[in-house]
Parts: sequence; structure tokens; C-alpha cells
Amino acid sequence: MKPKLTHNTPLQEILEKYEESFEILYPYGLNKLIENDILEIVAPRLTIEGFFRLFDISDKDRDYLWKEINKLVKKEASMSEF
Repeated sequence: MKPKLTHNTPLQEILEKYEESFEILYPYGLNKLIENDILEIVAPRLTIEGFFRLFDISDKDRDYLWKEINKLVKKEASMSEF
């Protein structure tokens, strides 16, 4: 079964399943959640779309982030096939 990622996927799920997503999202606002010590509180409830809105991420950056996260999903899926 292929993993499915949507804009409604919780941030926590993305961070737990795809460790490299931490590095991708960090400069776009994840760092602020960590600095304010609220990541553990908001991550289970905050979707990736909510993350984009919360940090007012531009459409160009949203597209970039979405593509990068999907690359991680595909990479993970191809590794689990073996």
C-alpha cells in the first residue's frame, strides 16, 4: 500500500514518518514552534496546510515544500518495497 499524503495530514505524522522533513520545514516556521516550546502541543493538531497558513508561507514556497515532502514519501515507499 502506498503511503498517502494530503494537505490535511497532521504535522506530527509527517515529522515522525519522514525525519528529513524536520530539516525541510525548520526554516519555514518549525524553528519558531520549537523555540516557543509548543511543537509537542500543536503538532498533533496542526495539518501541513495549517502550518502553511500559520506561517503565511508564499504559494511558491508552499509548492516547493509540498514537492520536497512528497519526495520523502516516495523515497520511503520505494525503500519499504524491498
